[in-house]
Amino acid sequence: MNENNYNNSKIHILSEDVINKIAAGEVIERPASVVKELIENSIDAQSTNIYIELINSGKELIRISDNGIGMTLEDAKLSIQRYATSKITEFNDLFKLRTMGFRGEGLPSIASVSKLKLVTRTANQKNGYELVIEGGKLKSCREIGTSIGTIVEVRDLFFNTPARKKFLKSDFTERANLVHVIEELAISYYNIGFNVICESKNILSAPITKKIDERIIDIFGNEFYEGLIYFEDDFQFFKIKGFISKIEYSRPNKNSQYFFVNNRPISNRILSQVLYDTYRDSLPVNRHPTAIILIEIDPSNIDVNVHPTKRMVKFDREKEIRDLIFNTLRKNLVTQKLPVFHMSEPEFNNITPSSSLFSKQTYEQINLTPNVTDIRSTTSDKNIINDELLILGQLYDTYVLVQTSSGLVIVDQHAANERVLYEKFINLKQNGDIKQEMLIPETIEVKPSEDIILKDMIDIINQLGFNIEQFGQNTYVIKSYPAIIGKINHIKEFIKEFINIIVEGFSITQSGQLEPEEKIIRAACKAAVKAKDKLHKQELEQLLNELKLCTQPMCCPHGRPTMIHITIDELEKKFRR
Repeated sequence: MNENNYNNSKIHILSEDVINKIAAGEVIERPASVVKELIENSIDAQSTNIYIELINSGKELIRISDNGIGMTLEDAKLSIQRYATSKITEFNDLFKLRTMGFRGEGLPSIASVSKLKLVTRTANQKNGYELVIEGGKLKSCREIGTSIGTIVEVRDLFFNTPARKKFLKSDFTERANLVHVIEELAISYYNIGFNVICESKNILSAPITKKIDERIIDIFGNEFYEGLIYFEDDFQFFKIKGFISKIEYSRPNKNSQYFFVNNRPISNRILSQVLYDTYRDSLPVNRHPTAIILIEIDPSNIDVNVHPTKRMVKFDREKEIRDLIFNTLRKNLVTQKLPVFHMSEPEFNNITPSSSLFSKQTYEQINLTPNVTDIRSTTSDKNIINDELLILGQLYDTYVLVQTSSGLVIVDQHAANERVLYEKFINLKQNGDIKQEMLIPETIEVKPSEDIILKDMIDIINQLGFNIEQFGQNTYVIKSYPAIIGKINHIKEFIKEFINIIVEGFSITQSGQLEPEEKIIRAACKAAVKAKDKLHKQELEQLLNELKLCTQPMCCPHGRPTMIHITIDELEKKFRR
């Protein structure tokens, strides 16, 4: 490479006209924002390996080291000034953009709210330079021996903005945010090696690879990868490839949906809607698909200058893109010959009609819409739980039909069992911690961002009757579970569901309104008994008897009713008696 190329400054101050058009008031609101900006700078600097070190969830230290092209002293000084960038010169350059950054706001914004050290060196320099900036002001600059590339060290984030520091979430939530950001960038840039050290422990190691499949396995594990369907398509003005989940690998939350445009992680309502439209008649209620969708498109057909975080992208020819993506996803989902969920004819267990009136030849389905009342809503109905109950059967393997002296009660077996288990967990310490030992311990793999949450929660989880231990990086072994949950036929599926619900409860959008123990208890209850579980008569009787003993039998821990009541009077009105 020509030596003169290194001596010529690449970074320049944008003109006032361009500044006014693209200024977005870049805000560094949490440690994850810092990590995102610095990794994007390393990617734009043509790095092949990026090393990330975090202390105290990034609040005490964030250090990003790369082996990119580095900067000259002049460029390094310009890089900490607002709107100094090497990516664009004029406004129209935005529509040719191939880099992650472009505004020249990220590094100055970070420097203004932290104690920042920048060490950098280019290939044609014998030594590099170290710049120390505090609260946006350059404190010192000196020549220093260092390897080619750039190291950015951010200490005491928000030391001079205590109001912003006060609004940070708990340590494990901030760590989960950090790792989620790194996961996203590591997926799309699988040709770059990533290493993440958090609190002196290696939590993510993703070596350089030529195939995205290998990167997915490195980050998420084999189990995650085995649940995916690969797809790709090449259209006139864009290309698409990626993975969507098989039906049986759906999840209880949206935490495993990743969208990228030209390798940039994005949030896009259109892409999200297309994904759910693809699964519209295939997913059970409250289940969510996994997706890793990468779109490659000419920059002139998109606008990335919509939001300061650069996560919002607008498409030209939006409807056309939407339809093409839907057709691609649907085609690949259908070719898997996966089951489609639909409502079948009602089945009543333990009901044997003696009259030919109910035979298939003469039975005509009638859409009954009784004026159903929430059993919690009236004082008189509250005594229904103590009435003599006669179990008629199970409808759709979801609802228990019960005859009472005043009419018909329909019990949601999932909500009812949640309430029973919830109150058992609450009384667990009084009744003794009895565990159900597993004959063969099960192992389960989790994502790095999930691992962050579980590490913080593992002690509380085990205090509630589980025995779950870490078994290597991002892997856990399950040795026992609380006996109060009862017999579980598919323990591994239960544990996976349980962990997914816990992670959802402590996700990056969690409100923090509930205590950790309360969230874990609710997760265990929710994962225990599902709709569509076929229960024997004895099990139904036990469920209802245990529900009777609950202090709040009328609703589940989440506030949904456990049962609804249709009175004899309401039935007679419907039949005009």
